[in-house]
Formats: sequence, C-alpha cells, structure tokens
Amino acid sequence: MDEARHLRFSVACVAVFLASGLWLEGMIGLRVTGWVDDPLRREMLRLGHAHGAILGLVNLGLSWAMHRLQTPNAWAPRIRLAAWTGAVCVGAGFFGGGLWHGTTDPGPLVLIVPAGAMMLLASCAAVAVVR
Repeated sequence: MDEARHLRFSVACVAVFLASGLWLEGMIGLRVTGWVDDPLRREMLRLGHAHGAILGLVNLGLSWAMHRLQTPNAWAPRIRLAAWTGAVCVGAGFFGGGLWHGTTDPGPLVLIVPAGAMMLLASCAAVAVVR
C-alpha cells in the first residue's frame, strides 16, 4: 500500500464511521424500535463508530509520521496495511458485535477487536523505532 492510498483509505474510514454515527444518532433520535430499546446494541454501535472514526484519524497521523520520518520502503507497505486493517477491524468488530449479538454478550465479530488493536499498536511502535 502506497502513501496516497493509505491517506485515501484513512479519510474514507473516517467518513464511513462518522456517517455510521450520524445514522445511529438519527435512529436514537427517532426512537426506532430495536435500536433504542437494546442497550447492548446501542453501546456497541457507539463504540464502533467512535473507535472507527478516531482510528481513521490515527491512520492519517501515522501516514504523516511515516512520510516525515522517512520510514524505509521495505517496511512502509506492511506498516500501512497493518495500521489500516487494524483500524477497520476495531471499528467493524464493535459495530458487528452490536448488530448481531446474544442476550447479554456482544456478537462474535467483537473478537476481531483485540487483533485489530494489536495490529495498530504494532504499526505505531514500528513507525516510532524503524529507521
């Protein structure tokens, strides 16, 4: 993944998760049955949209930092892919865990959240130490 694609994907990630938050707030404001009366679903959807949008912004910062710190070309594509995939996994994992869930537990998609978080953490660490 090159720098321009990373930037585009990051901005798209922010746009998608901000739009999902706008949709969620609309559903809550309109008191749509199934969204408002299910606290676990509402919480997981809020976590998904907030984490997805914020981690999209983190990816924008990482892309800038990689350019500024001149991350070696051998590392840059792997770091970019891991960072972007991690952000999407965290946001989509929370969101999917809220859409399809049991009575007291989030759905199985929430299991990708820790993996995505670790990918993003590893990407940040790599940008900080790779020369």
